[in-house]
Amino acid sequence: MSDPQYGIGAYTLTEAGRLLDVSPATLKRWLFGYSYQHHGPPKTQPPIWISQYDAEKDEPLLGFRDLIEARVVRGLRSLGIGLPTIRQCLAQASEIVGDTHPFSTRRFKSDGKKIFLEVTERLHDEDRDPALIDLKSRQRVFKTIVAPTFVDLSFDADVASRWWLLPSKRTIVLDPERSFGQPIVAESGVPTSRLAQAVAAEGSVERVADLFELRPQVVRDALLFEDRASGKIAA
Repeated sequence: MSDPQYGIGAYTLTEAGRLLDVSPATLKRWLFGYSYQHHGPPKTQPPIWISQYDAEKDEPLLGFRDLIEARVVRGLRSLGIGLPTIRQCLAQASEIVGDTHPFSTRRFKSDGKKIFLEVTERLHDEDRDPALIDLKSRQRVFKTIVAPTFVDLSFDADVASRWWLLPSKRTIVLDPERSFGQPIVAESGVPTSRLAQAVAAEGSVERVADLFELRPQVVRDALLFEDRASGKIAA
């Protein structure tokens, strides 16, 4: 499957990188693997997990659940945990949960700490990164990286269904069943990018709010998200 699919979400590497603050090249290596050569024959590293879409040479796509897995991987990498360890953790979590995308399941939301500690306990000492070497450090990793992932997610059935981009307000959302998962205003479905373009053209939040029949604060929230995603202000 390589074409955008309704209900799955569809993000180019560039769009996903913007949402996750991760370079497109890094995302491509995580999801589709890579080859390298260093003092010997070429070697190939497999994907960390299986993407919802097939790899395409020009511009592969990520699904919504791929984004959620990548958020956790990004956090683990920020603590210096290596890809081999992350690959092992994801594989074992997938086995326990029974899903290729364990970090975006309701079970991981409810039992995540137990599963994470069980998964990391299975790692051999020689394979563990310093951040996962003992119980205290593993609990810290879960508390600071894994657990916060679920604060801004909503779940339908057994999997994550929406990502609230401004969780304290819940006005801006990614929903794979709406606009192919692009950032939109939750109450109306208007893309945040469209509102930002309209404000730039009209020069007035209030004018744009009238045009789209939205509250001015919702338009400001859309601008806030767009500014954060473009790196104009800190998240």
